[in-house]
Parts: sequence; structure tokens; C-alpha cells
Amino acid sequence: MLEDTPSRVLLSEPEAERLVLSVLGRHADALLRTARKHSLNADDAQDAYQRGLEIFLKHVRRLEPDRAHSWLHQVVKHEAMAIRAHRQRDMAPEDIDFDLRESEDVEDPAERVVGLDRVQRSAAALRELKPQEVQALWLKASGLSYEEIGERQGWTRTKVKRPVRTRRRPR
Repeated sequence: MLEDTPSRVLLSEPEAERLVLSVLGRHADALLRTARKHSLNADDAQDAYQRGLEIFLKHVRRLEPDRAHSWLHQVVKHEAMAIRAHRQRDMAPEDIDFDLRESEDVEDPAERVVGLDRVQRSAAALRELKPQEVQALWLKASGLSYEEIGERQGWTRTKVKRPVRTRRRPR
């Protein structure tokens, strides 16, 4: 749960990073299922999942580590329900038949399946990584250069580049 005092920081930056990686590595699939359960369609579920992760990253330093995954499930659920309510408010009940309407701006169903499969494979791949490999990928994705990662972690350039290059593409 969030602390009552927003300025109170429970976790250091490295602890917060480890918590994010741990929660996402263990719970990404379940978070997607939560989003799908409370959404009208797969696209809305993806939106809810992504919004939930944005909120998680914003508040992670103020969360209790043992409750962070439960908190994130609630956030994803609430985001999915908010998106659903917004959709239902904007459309008349008889207009909400997504099987009969095809949106021009939505990718074709086969592409969506590939996208969802890619997210699931990425989550599975994260669970297989060693902690230092996950940390190197996270720092690279956060915008740090190989040199900055090496300096920050006390690693050689080779140690930084190996997990980033060999683990970049899903298997």
C-alpha cells in the first residue's frame, strides 16, 4: 500500500529497481490475465497493463516490497475497469458489439496474437535471466550507455555487453 506521507521513501533507487524487475519477472503473465479479465477487449487490456506499469514505476519507491505485486494487480484491475467504464460511457449499449465492428486503427487479429505472444515470451525470458543480466538489460532500457552501466555496477564493458547483446531478442 502507498504510505500516507507521499514524501516518505521506503526504498533506495537500487532497491526499487530490483523490486520492479522481481515483480515483473514473476507476475507479468498474471498481470496480463488480470487486465484481460476486467477489459472489453485485448487492446484495452494491453492499455490497462501499460498504464498500471507506468503507475508502478512512479510509486515503486514508496511501496512495501512484500505487497508490491498485490498492489500492482489492484492498479491494473482499476485501470482496466476505468478504461472499460470510459468505453461504455462513450458508446450506447447496442453499439458495444466488438465482434460486428472492426476498427480501422487496430491491427489485424493475427498481429495482435503475435504481439501478445511476444509479451508472454518476453516475460518468460525475463524469468530465466540471472539477476545481473536482468539488471544490465534494465539499465540499458533505461537509457544508460554501456560505459555508464559499467561504472555504476563496477563491471567491465564486456560483462555489460554480453547479456544485453545475447538476450536482446526473444528465443
